[in-house]
Amino acid sequence: MDAWEELALTVPGTLMLFGTGAMEAVKSIEAAHRKLEAYVALTRTIRERMIREGPAGATDAMENFEDPPPVGVLPGKILEYARREISSVASRHAMSGHVFVRYAAHHGIQHDPPCSSWDVHYRDAIRLTDDALGRVRNAATHAAAAVDAVKSAGLIANDIRQWNDWMLAAVDLGNRAVTNASQALVEVHDARHAVALEFFDAWKIVRRGRSLSAERNNRRELALTVPATLILIATETESSRLINVARSKLDSRVGLLRSIRQGTPTNDALKNFVDPDPEGVLPTVILEDARDEITRNAQEQATIHDIFASYAAFLGIQDEPPYTRWFASHQEAVGHTNNALYLLGTAVLDFEEARGAVGTMGNLPYYCPLWEEWALNGQNLTRLADLEANLALNAMIRARQAICEEFFDAWAILRR
Repeated sequence: MDAWEELALTVPGTLMLFGTGAMEAVKSIEAAHRKLEAYVALTRTIRERMIREGPAGATDAMENFEDPPPVGVLPGKILEYARREISSVASRHAMSGHVFVRYAAHHGIQHDPPCSSWDVHYRDAIRLTDDALGRVRNAATHAAAAVDAVKSAGLIANDIRQWNDWMLAAVDLGNRAVTNASQALVEVHDARHAVALEFFDAWKIVRRGRSLSAERNNRRELALTVPATLILIATETESSRLINVARSKLDSRVGLLRSIRQGTPTNDALKNFVDPDPEGVLPTVILEDARDEITRNAQEQATIHDIFASYAAFLGIQDEPPYTRWFASHQEAVGHTNNALYLLGTAVLDFEEARGAVGTMGNLPYYCPLWEEWALNGQNLTRLADLEANLALNAMIRARQAICEEFFDAWAILRR
């Protein structure tokens, strides 16, 4: 498993922690919500007692206002705890989002359905979390303002009109705090739901990413065989050796025909044209063996092309310079190889025609004009076959040079 997979596998766990942290925030907001409702109820009670009993009754009721039942932590502190919890899980959630964006881009699946669905839920969770944080802050602010309003009313208890205005403001601020706390609860629950959907999308993406990683590794392992194959093709010398052997045989036959035309007795000499050396192997047979070697190289080159083209398509780099350079080198090597095969084929055909010409010479009177014509034709065809074999040899040299360039271009791609 590579570093990307290990990092991506932390995301589902982070999303689960979001749910746990959000539930802690929900419990805190619910506790604060109960306190805030008690604030509003107590504010109304104070006003009623002020109306019935006067300032003395109102003052007695205000003693419990700052911390109404259930007695304990003040709602402002509870909301602050909830805010910190939401901020903490939101921070981890944002970090997981950055990880997944890069993970999806690493695999090139950022626009595919699992990622697009995950992105929608991720953005929903961020929006809802931000809204919940704003609601919690507003609830805490309005709750503090309500307490201040009640305290301000207590300082002017003898001025009924102003006192009533402050108490009405306290009731309004308390109701706003309650409303904000209620909306914060809804938004935190909605954010948890969005993150739950995000969690399932995340697992789909991780599974797909791991599948792509496995496929990439398999393709890379196959692509890594290419440089070694290129080295084997570039260093293959058997075909060149065979061509040189065949050229030597062709050259000896050119010399034989020249000597016959210059006056060497023809009977034994013409027999030697077919087999003038101890090995007894015709140049055509040797050239065909060389063609077989080169054909095997051509088949290896075709396999290499299929492997690398598939690998480049998987990586999506078909139009990038490293691959276009490799493809150009590959095409050059293939062109030279095919040219060598063609030249060897024509060399075989030309020598077979030369053998036919020599056979016709044996049926004609020695040194008659027609005999001389066939002798010259046989000599020229043999020399042409030798030239074509030499051109094929040069084509293979150029093919090997192109394969060397292909080797370096291949490594440039594999190092990505």
